Formats: sequence, C-alpha cells, structure tokens
Amino acid sequence: MTGMRRAALALGGALLAWTQPPVPPPPPHYEAPRWPLPAPGPDRAPRDDTAYALPERSRDSLAAEVVAAVNRHRVQAGCRPVRLRASLSRAAQWHSADMARRQRLTHTGGDGSSPADRMRAAGYDPGHTAENIAAGPRTPEAAVRTWIDSPGHRAILLTCRYTHAGVGVARGGGGPWWTLDLATGH
Repeated sequence: MTGMRRAALALGGALLAWTQPPVPPPPPHYEAPRWPLPAPGPDRAPRDDTAYALPERSRDSLAAEVVAAVNRHRVQAGCRPVRLRASLSRAAQWHSADMARRQRLTHTGGDGSSPADRMRAAGYDPGHTAENIAAGPRTPEAAVRTWIDSPGHRAILLTCRYTHAGVGVARGGGGPWWTLDLATGH
C-alpha cells in the first residue's frame, strides 16, 4: 500500500508542477543606450594575427596597447582620445577574470552586476557607460579589430562622449578574455 501511495503522491506532484504557470524568461541582456552616434571614420588598420604574449607583458602594457588602438580609430572618426583610468581598469579586469572563470561571454557579472555597477564598486562615478567584451583574440590589436569589425561594438568605440577607458584581460579556456569599459564620469 505504501508503494501505491508514494506513486500517487509523485504523480500528483508532477501534475501539480505541470499545471503551474510557466517560468518567466530571463531578463534581457545588457545593451548600450541608443543615442545619436557619429558616422564611423575610415578604417585602414591591418589585421594583427601575431601570437598572444600575456606572460611576457604586463596588464598595464596590454591596456595601453588596447587604448592606443582604440584611440587611432577614434581620432580618424573625429573623436577625442580616451584616457586610461585605474578604477575602470580594475572593473574591467574583475569582469575579464570572472568571464574566464565561468567560461561565459556576458555583460552580466557572476554576482549579477552590470558594467556600471562594477565601475562604481571599483571607485569610479559613471555618467554614460559602455562595455565591449571579446574572447579569443590573441593580441590587443586583434581584440580592437574584433570590435571594429562589429557594427554595434564599433559604434560604441566611436561614440565621442566617452572620455575614460579601462581594460581587463584574463587567460582561460576559450580566451584570452577581454573587457573594455568606456565611460564619462560625473
């Protein structure tokens, strides 16, 4: 009798779960705000497929190379160069390491944080913010090339309102994992 009772309870529980309302969909992914963007300037930079050398170079050196490549494109488009900020680089580095650890390319941190949340936690007071991420490019130039080749990411890089940048890079399967945070502070 107890075997029949357990089977009936299991069947009743399954039917009850089946009749419940559907699980709501996950929240939408982070998207940069839409505003009038400048027309992208000419792009003539060659592809860089050289070997990635994170162990031989410091993160500061890699960040400077990313920002230099970004600024070449920004100047061609008529924008002022962005400047590296240590607080934004801390936020970007945390996010790159988080993505590498989780093996997931996403703008949402493992703790549910948004790019602006991470910037604030790192000590930056953000006004306008954007974030570009990539996994796999082997050099700073190749990471920037990945973003320039994508219309949405290119539009973010060539938005003239950004004044500061932060760069993070982390090794891991499927990587290196790159994060570029762009912002205008208050």
